[in-house]
Amino acid sequence: MVLSCFAIGAAAQETYESAQLATQDLNGTARYIGMGGAMEALGADISTMGTNPAGIGFFRRSWIGLSGGATIQNGNDNRNTLPGIGTDKGITNADLNQVGFVYSSKFSYNSRFNVGFNYTKSRNFNQIISAMNALDGLSSSNKLSAMRFANVEQDDKAIALIDDLNLYAVNDAYSDYDNDKFGFKGANGYNANRKNEGYIGEYDFNFSTNFNDRVYLGLTFGVKDVHYRSYSTYGEALDRAYTFDYDGEAEYPGSTIGGNYRSYDDREVTGTGFDLKFGAIIRPSEYSPFRFGLYMHTPTWYDLKANIRMGVNATGIDGTSENKSVNWSYDYRILTPWRFGVSLGHTIGKIVAIGATYEYADYSSIKNRIKTNSYRNYWGERYDTYANDIEMNNHTSKTLKGVSLVKLGIEIKPSQVLAFRLGYNYQSAIYEENGYKDSNINTKRSSTHDWINWKATNRFTFGMGFTFNKNWTLDLSYQYAMQKGIYHPFETYDFESYGIYNTDKSYEVNNNRHQINASVGYRF
Repeated sequence: MVLSCFAIGAAAQETYESAQLATQDLNGTARYIGMGGAMEALGADISTMGTNPAGIGFFRRSWIGLSGGATIQNGNDNRNTLPGIGTDKGITNADLNQVGFVYSSKFSYNSRFNVGFNYTKSRNFNQIISAMNALDGLSSSNKLSAMRFANVEQDDKAIALIDDLNLYAVNDAYSDYDNDKFGFKGANGYNANRKNEGYIGEYDFNFSTNFNDRVYLGLTFGVKDVHYRSYSTYGEALDRAYTFDYDGEAEYPGSTIGGNYRSYDDREVTGTGFDLKFGAIIRPSEYSPFRFGLYMHTPTWYDLKANIRMGVNATGIDGTSENKSVNWSYDYRILTPWRFGVSLGHTIGKIVAIGATYEYADYSSIKNRIKTNSYRNYWGERYDTYANDIEMNNHTSKTLKGVSLVKLGIEIKPSQVLAFRLGYNYQSAIYEENGYKDSNINTKRSSTHDWINWKATNRFTFGMGFTFNKNWTLDLSYQYAMQKGIYHPFETYDFESYGIYNTDKSYEVNNNRHQINASVGYRF
């Protein structure tokens, strides 16, 4: 049986998906990556166009270049296969990471005006995650659906049943559902798999200048192109059957019944966004190469469309099976947080360059907006109206938090044609340690109740640079990123007045990546 839904009221992307779109990776030229991204005060690298726009003011000659490479994600633990997804021995993808130019013009002896364009992939979504753990036989995602369903108003029960497809399918498979009493199943274990694909492409247009090689100012207008695809499956080996009625009475049959069910969530998000970036770099003394930088990014205004298909397959111990699915699409908007950064830079002759950057963004301030109406004017032009998703925004403010980004880098040039670089990049956790996916407001967003609270990210980088004929440059970089996360199959949900409890069993997952990158540039 297939359930179709063409319009779901008040649907919007949920907190954990919105966080995916708001965060960024360390990407750009091989020189920028090799120094851990710590070039916001040093400048003279096109990747600073997307962080501190004033860095483009350091270009004394015009420049054009491109970068490409490959990202390799480690396989997750000892899982050999991902049902419906493939192997988890790792995932590798090649990318054109950056292409751009800077045109430099002089308007006085020590002052310049530069313009530039740069394309880079600010976010690489490619990832495979798997998780498996035992349950106590009394808890399950299906049980959470039943408990949440019993806790909503009677008029909302039909909607809850449609959106929590696992309750529908499991009960049909076991034929123990009626209008006054319904069943749910405990589980003795779960297996979850998730695959993300896609990227955010960022197109930056920059105007920058410097005055007497002392004050550098820059402005960047950015346009972002979102291509995100997520496919996840969640399955449980069912164990003990329960029945529960609306009077709060629960029955616990003594025998185990077996069986299993698997839910899936397949979604694609596309759209565009734009932002503005402002920056300044100042050399306090004309006799010292020391400089400091300041920059600020406005929120990115995203206009997005989601296409979603989700469903459940349940099989009873006697082989009885049931399939349920639903699909729909909707438009929504996201407003990401402001970003503020401060940076320091210093050079020692033409041999050593040292950079450090600190950036802060409050991700708890992400705003989700939902479409409330669509209409056409007298000339047939379509207009949409949006309003804040208050419930989701409140959930976001409690689940996400402020994030600190620290970048450190050093470049050593033993000769005019060779350079070595080292960098470190640290990003604190975006998720609160006790953050959770609230089923009471997420029921229209996903057929699964699971989520991952990712911890801090540590990135270690190394790079080399070669200069040929004073015009051509070749830069190479290697980046290793380490991140751990806690996977939760479903939230802990207690019905204390009925003596019914549902306790999740978390699992540690990893998102470790290797990236190699090469950049070719030409000065003219």
